[in-house]
Amino acid sequence: MAEKDTNNNNKILWLSIIQGWAILLVVIGHVNAFTYNADGEIYPLGNFIQTFCYSFHMPLFMFVSGGLLYFSRLSKGWATGELYKDKLKRLLIPYIAFTIIGFCIKIPMSAFTKRGIDATPGGFINALFDPANGPLNELWFIGTLMWLMLMYPLYKMMLKSAWTEVILLTMTLIPFIIDVHPKFNGWFNLKDVSQYAFFFVGGILFFKYNVIHYFERSLLPAIIFTCIYALAWIIDAAPVCLATAGILMSFGWGAQVVRFFPGLFNLFRDYSFQIFLVGIFPQMLVELVVWRQVHSQSLVVPFYLVSVLFALFAGVLIGKYGRRLPAILRWCIGLK
Repeated sequence: MAEKDTNNNNKILWLSIIQGWAILLVVIGHVNAFTYNADGEIYPLGNFIQTFCYSFHMPLFMFVSGGLLYFSRLSKGWATGELYKDKLKRLLIPYIAFTIIGFCIKIPMSAFTKRGIDATPGGFINALFDPANGPLNELWFIGTLMWLMLMYPLYKMMLKSAWTEVILLTMTLIPFIIDVHPKFNGWFNLKDVSQYAFFFVGGILFFKYNVIHYFERSLLPAIIFTCIYALAWIIDAAPVCLATAGILMSFGWGAQVVRFFPGLFNLFRDYSFQIFLVGIFPQMLVELVVWRQVHSQSLVVPFYLVSVLFALFAGVLIGKYGRRLPAILRWCIGLK
């Protein structure tokens, strides 16, 4: 029994480290070291960092989300109704709440932000329907994740046999093989389901078959997938290949790091959803109030450090003290 408890604890620790790594990539990726010489132009170091983060950070988040769905729900036989009720609180309520918060913050600051906002009732309804037209484009992730969670009955059916698992995983790869993804907007970002279903389903199967066991045995998988990722980067491989290599590289290192640094990212790794929800606000403030005034190539590194630390601190603060709030307000910030 003691050994089993230790194994379960290790499993949680390595997953926590990977979650910490994933949200750190997201926060770093949200930093915009603009030169302000041309629209959207950023300094070379900032461009390199953004390219690295965006090559796999959101696929990694989807992979982890799929794995967590299996680990905490599918493997425990949760009924579909139970799952939907849980995700209503965990995803839909924060989605609506932060759309409202985004309007409340951006309307008075519309003269300073990079893009305007439609503050009419119609604009608000449109923002709920399509986060790309709202105050927080980052909410696309929650919209797409809601669609993937709605497919819960499909995952339950998939897990009944190896054949159905192979069929569904193959189907999620088809949009990449034929290079066709939906282009429409709206519907709570339904279009991006084709971009991330492969990683979500892959995460479910990765956890079901305990693939992490092979990563824990030695350092070799981490080194191999790091080399594969580097090669995919150099040859400009297809995004799905680069993202998959980045995910497996992250899991490879996560399985090894936990043995020596189990407390890595301990200060913020348990608040990843809260950091995702609120971290963008202090980052926008630092960019608009500070960086726009004093931007310089020599200050890119300090700017990144300040922006990232502000985002992490805001998320941890909300996560820690938000637990004291009434239930409905906790749900608004993604807490149970």
